[in-house]
Amino acid sequence: MKKSKLTIHAFFICVFTFFIPIISFAQKKDNPKSDLKKQPNIIFIVTDDQHRNQFNFLKEGQDENGNPTNLTPNMDRLSREGVIFDESYVSTSVCTPSRYSILTGNYASRGSKKSNIKRYQGQTNVTWNVRINSNTNNIAKELQKNGYFTGGVGKNHVIYSTNPHKVPLNSNPRDSIVKSQLFENQLAQITSFKKVGFDYAGSIYKGNLPNHYPKVVEDHNMEWIVDSALTFLTEAEKKENPFFLYFATTVAHGPDKLGSKHKGDPLATPIGFLEKPLEVMPPRETIGKRIQEAGLEQEKTDVLWLDDAIGALLNKLDAINELENTIIFFINDHGVEFGKGSLYQGGVETVSFAWGPSYFKSGIRTHQMVSNIDLVPTALELAKIEPAENYKIDGRSMLPLLQGKDEPIHNSLYFELGATRAILKDGKKYLAFKAPENVKNRLEKNGKKATHLCDKAGGRGSESRALKFYAKNYFSQDQFYDISKDPFEQDNGYKNTFNEELIEELKLELKKYIDDLPGTFPLNISKPIVKN
Repeated sequence: MKKSKLTIHAFFICVFTFFIPIISFAQKKDNPKSDLKKQPNIIFIVTDDQHRNQFNFLKEGQDENGNPTNLTPNMDRLSREGVIFDESYVSTSVCTPSRYSILTGNYASRGSKKSNIKRYQGQTNVTWNVRINSNTNNIAKELQKNGYFTGGVGKNHVIYSTNPHKVPLNSNPRDSIVKSQLFENQLAQITSFKKVGFDYAGSIYKGNLPNHYPKVVEDHNMEWIVDSALTFLTEAEKKENPFFLYFATTVAHGPDKLGSKHKGDPLATPIGFLEKPLEVMPPRETIGKRIQEAGLEQEKTDVLWLDDAIGALLNKLDAINELENTIIFFINDHGVEFGKGSLYQGGVETVSFAWGPSYFKSGIRTHQMVSNIDLVPTALELAKIEPAENYKIDGRSMLPLLQGKDEPIHNSLYFELGATRAILKDGKKYLAFKAPENVKNRLEKNGKKATHLCDKAGGRGSESRALKFYAKNYFSQDQFYDISKDPFEQDNGYKNTFNEELIEELKLELKKYIDDLPGTFPLNISKPIVKN
């Protein structure tokens, strides 16, 4: 393996030859619009299944000598000049419910249908079954009502939508009928975004790439997403309003292995094949060379592609004199290495940071717990907007942390997924796995076990790693872990009598969340503890 160390030669190649935009605040342009607005522009960047080793500010993204193993100057800059959340979590560890929480500030169980709750004997079985519809309060709708120009691009997978055409996977997108159907499906996706509060939408992927589009266009296309984002920013420049952009990538989710996602057909999109490649960011053919010049592994090409996309956004913001008026929130939708599809740390612990030197502190890291439900209340407070009376938000504003205060905004964090619930408080975690009896009985008749997601016999591919990594205690109904001593949750201390009182306190804390949310969930709680 080559030593992952950036050379001076590679650095200059990246910055000057390939125009990666690393913009300095010292070079402000003389323009009246550069004066800070009363309300900032807000951008949510949401990546998909991004690995922890793709972030240079994490130990997983460094070599044994502490050198960075990624060529990501734009993400490095945003995290360096922003606020890094070292205790960052998502309340649910699969794509759809996590995005529900990111966009609404609420737990995904609030989006559960009554039919779903009835099917699971009163429990909310949160998986991919929650949706944002025209009646759902969300950040785009709330900002739009208060004068913001709102836009969304990239991966959907949570906003309710139906395509007018079912296009077979073996279809030829160059066929005029197929091409027309794909285009009409895209218009339907755009319409669904506009119904929930987006003024502009473009380059929408209905969900994950596989099984939604003809196989021949089943490739990631970062340039296509960026192109619509730049179009939105061009439109925003013409307006006096502040703007909100939801920028959701398809990277680093499948298909294709890491290091090869950028090698797909640059003409392939959900609307068929483009006439020519989009020139909105550094050419793809330079990516492998830049990685090689930096002495890095080719697996790191895809995160450079993602970083180029972010660089294109920063470059455009600077060009329209809105960069210093903008706040950026970056979050990966959930953990992926070994816990996706579970409430173990490997699934609910994620990576996030915020950037906005004009509006809050720069260059700090906070060890206070934050969750994906906190983005919406933070953005609204920064925008000086009080949510509507009927908009109950579960999250808490992170503004105190952005201002450098080292005090918790959460006493505990709640997690929900399938037939599991969990609570994390003071480094201690209680996890309950309670599959409904009707589901267990049905599966056992077929020689199967209910898994944590509890919506498919034998589990899904997305939870396969969790089934293996946490096999020792995975099927235990009650689990207790001291995260500070056992971060990989291998030592279940539930039956240790020394932990009885603490576990009871955690159960009572968990019950407070469950009682406030739709559905029920069985917890074995003894008589409440009365302290002297």
